[in-house]
Amino acid sequence: MSPRPDTATPRQRGVAHPLLTSPRPADPAARTVVAVHPGALPATAWQTVAARLPADHALHLCDLGNVPEYFAAALVPTLSVIGVRELADRCLTELTAAGLTDRPFTLVGWSFGGVVAYEIAARLDAQRPGDRVEDLVVLDSIAPVAAFARPDEDLQPAMLLGWFAMYLGAKRGRRLALEPSALDGLGEEDGLGVLLTEAVAQGLLPEGTEHAGLRKLYGAFHTGLVRNNRCTVGYLPAPLDRTVTVVKPERSLLPDSPDLGWSELSGRPLRQLAVPGDHYTMLRQPGTAQALAAVLAGSRTG
Repeated sequence: MSPRPDTATPRQRGVAHPLLTSPRPADPAARTVVAVHPGALPATAWQTVAARLPADHALHLCDLGNVPEYFAAALVPTLSVIGVRELADRCLTELTAAGLTDRPFTLVGWSFGGVVAYEIAARLDAQRPGDRVEDLVVLDSIAPVAAFARPDEDLQPAMLLGWFAMYLGAKRGRRLALEPSALDGLGEEDGLGVLLTEAVAQGLLPEGTEHAGLRKLYGAFHTGLVRNNRCTVGYLPAPLDRTVTVVKPERSLLPDSPDLGWSELSGRPLRQLAVPGDHYTMLRQPGTAQALAAVLAGSRTG
């Protein structure tokens, strides 16, 4: 399947982490928003959005990075992976136990989390169509459709390095600006050389940063991509008879794809929203977070 650029965030070995968490205390009477978080950045990335939700809404996170098999497969590429369907099962078990599926709620997924959110919605719709998931929102998620399915060896280095540049900028707290053609035709090593030069020149990395250090970070990032590709092998779901809201940032994973493939999986016209930022900063930029909070609170987009 197409790559989902999420890498594992650091976890303390030997310590169990809950799959279901809340960024802030939740009023049991509040309207529920459930977000599926893929673990590329710490779950605290949602705090900016959570703070902008109306007071009568509560955000709950299914942090896939806290699923042991999913996390481990981003560290060791030879390990077996857990598929989309089982990840959805794990999330649904936690959501049901917490009583969060007892009444209608909004379901949102960021990046690979959007694919898992889609499967959660499919399962709930199969039980009680449209009764529990009021709105399904995906944030710069690549749809699991045949058009985007490709083996790992066919992934273009320039595309992956471009995604890595966004990731590096988000990790360092500022954008790494590149010329549109800066990575065209380059392999991994030459492309990383360009990124290193630009990151140092723009102050994202200190002088003297070694190529080997950046190569190690990119290696972990790439392993996360492969992990998510493997998680989606064989997962080509049927369309749902519901509207899907697709939120796409200015610097999207696939800027040339208007809807990231979701029109194939929505039985009704999509709702689409364009926002500033890129794949990794869209949750944290105040203006974008405000727009996301409005969508999750029920505002409709054109």
